[in-house]
Amino acid sequence: MSGRPGTRNGKDLISSVFITIALAMIFTQLVGVSATIIDGIITSRMVGVDAYSGISLLSPLISTILLFSSFVSSGSQVVITKAVGTGDKKTANAVFNFALIGGAAVSAMFLLACWLIPGTLFRICGVSINKYPNLYGEMMAYLHGYMPGMPALVLIQIIGPIIVLDGGRKRFTISSVVFCVTDICADLLNAFLLKKGSFGMGMATSLSFWVQFIILAVHFLSRHSYFKPDFKDCGFRKAIEVFKDGAPAFARRFCSIARDLITNNINIAVAVSAAAIAARGLQGDLNLLMFCIGIGMGKALLSITGIYHSAEDRKGLKRLFAYSMKVSLTIPGIVGIILFFAAPLISRLYTRDAEVIALSVFSIRCMAIGLPMDTIAVSYQNYLQGIHRRKFLNVVILIERLVIPVLVALIMGRFFGSKGVMASLAVGKLVLVVMLYVMIWIHNRRLPIHLEDFMFISEDFGGAEQDNIYARLRTIQEVNVEKDKAYQFCMDHGIPHKKSLYCALFIEEMAGNIILHGKQKGKNPPEADFRMFVNDGKITITIRDYCRMFNPQQYLELHDDPVRALGIKMVIKLASDVRYFNAFNSNNLIILLE
Repeated sequence: MSGRPGTRNGKDLISSVFITIALAMIFTQLVGVSATIIDGIITSRMVGVDAYSGISLLSPLISTILLFSSFVSSGSQVVITKAVGTGDKKTANAVFNFALIGGAAVSAMFLLACWLIPGTLFRICGVSINKYPNLYGEMMAYLHGYMPGMPALVLIQIIGPIIVLDGGRKRFTISSVVFCVTDICADLLNAFLLKKGSFGMGMATSLSFWVQFIILAVHFLSRHSYFKPDFKDCGFRKAIEVFKDGAPAFARRFCSIARDLITNNINIAVAVSAAAIAARGLQGDLNLLMFCIGIGMGKALLSITGIYHSAEDRKGLKRLFAYSMKVSLTIPGIVGIILFFAAPLISRLYTRDAEVIALSVFSIRCMAIGLPMDTIAVSYQNYLQGIHRRKFLNVVILIERLVIPVLVALIMGRFFGSKGVMASLAVGKLVLVVMLYVMIWIHNRRLPIHLEDFMFISEDFGGAEQDNIYARLRTIQEVNVEKDKAYQFCMDHGIPHKKSLYCALFIEEMAGNIILHGKQKGKNPPEADFRMFVNDGKITITIRDYCRMFNPQQYLELHDDPVRALGIKMVIKLASDVRYFNAFNSNNLIILLE
């Protein structure tokens, strides 16, 4: 067998789909912010710089909406992943419905606040009516148009990761493309024909949100969907668990908003011209857009980490961590290089003002330098959340999202003005990486050198290496070899002959069925990941494949053939727990035998 056990070309299959899952998650985040970017470009070019500046200053408000959306989304995502991983469909659906109710409540709260106290919200965003009366009017007009789309925006953020988990990556990608096309067309229609200014731009975005939401909602009408809207059991008993698991995402967003509010005020205080404010707004817009890379990769890592961690698969978790960190550095690095050299072109998309262009080029390049370090930090935080290291994670979030960026912006703004505030985005990330390394050093009480020094998993996690066997099965010959190995492995660990034989037959029949009858997407032949863990007389068998959805336990209940699949039947009959779940287009079967 080529490659390491349980790998294809040296890489685990779930790790190999990490990029596609991450891209879908990135699209999830892009929906919340790309509308502002699109509106900003078209508004700046066709409506006016004042209108653009007003819209850009609303970014903290939009981030606040996403803050509460992320709180509900991230918390429910963690709880749902754990429930799916244990085959508890009832709990997974209950939490899904609780998340929908939570999204509706968040929407209602913000709609009410925007209607009753918009002036207070603007002041929180750092905009004074007396100092910027022209910007205040533009902000109010855009907000009135944006408000009808808030419920759709919040619900998209909540159901997006769930749809991806449920095998709907393609649907979400298509919906995101449709959203962007709709928003651009509606913005252009407003700019050229309707001429409703900032209000029209907000309405265009609202319409686009609802179009995407409808496309996504249809997914849950499919008979293949794991999740169904059903408000009979709304999962309120899981509310505390959702809130606990959503707290890190809430803290991350909250600190980011506080950081943006403070740095906006620092920039306004030191800015010598409106061009500096516009350049900072452009940097904020693009940073919000690029930040989606880190959030998307982090959310993908969060979900997959939950699967490995719940199965106590040490090798799988280690491969996933190494691969995800590599991707989290490589992709943002490439994007950062492109942004650095494309900065003049991007600036000219927004404006023809020479002073704004010069400052914008500088601000974009500072953001591009800091992008890889930012993505690594966010991915790492989501990994910590996935393994439930909440206390350490919350300290990291506070330092990374608030303390370092504010202090660096304050110091650099004091000495270098607006350019110092813009440059602080890159300098702060460098300080963060050094400080994070020192924190891990202090926590471990030794210099972090090896990969596992950064992973925060105990020495007994997943059992000793000699208590585990892993394999990647591609052919019937390989299945027969691993069957014999599994029998001997059980015998060597003191498992009775009869039970050892049943386990071997189970592997032979279950993996053999996948190899012979499984249908995998694309041209790749069917394959199966196999793991057996034996400790203190307890046996855990895990088989994972990427073929069409198939629940063997359910199949055996519906097709009670007394002759076929005797090994599978005997093991399931002896098992103390049988778990099946389908996630990210993979079939996962976990058998526990006492």
